[in-house]
Amino acid sequence: MKLILPIFIFFLGCEQKKIKNVVYVKLGDMSFVAEDSLYGNQVLNVPEITQNVMDNGGVLAFIERPAGQDRAQRWSQLPQLTLAWDNPTYMYLSHGKGLVRLSYQSSKTIKDAIEYTKDKRLKLVISQL
Repeated sequence: MKLILPIFIFFLGCEQKKIKNVVYVKLGDMSFVAEDSLYGNQVLNVPEITQNVMDNGGVLAFIERPAGQDRAQRWSQLPQLTLAWDNPTYMYLSHGKGLVRLSYQSSKTIKDAIEYTKDKRLKLVISQL
């Protein structure tokens, strides 16, 4: 029993606080689309992604699913594999200091996915120690 108490106190002393920041960005025009329309991306400025986030944190991303006639508004986490339109499309997010890049990839075309995401919001949960 003597050993358990010092270990417990050690872990209490090591507690670190995480800082979370939620940022919303509106998706718009693509930054790049390949000539064959199989790949493209949007680069979005996010100054809240600092060097400290790059070194000691991370970014989670969610794309908005607006409310419809029979469904409530919701958020879907990236990456996403969309099997709609008989055209599988994969969307994923990467981040760097001051920016995120939302990439689209398909074996047929990304045009439907571009149209679907245009003007939707992206929710970014930025976390750091």
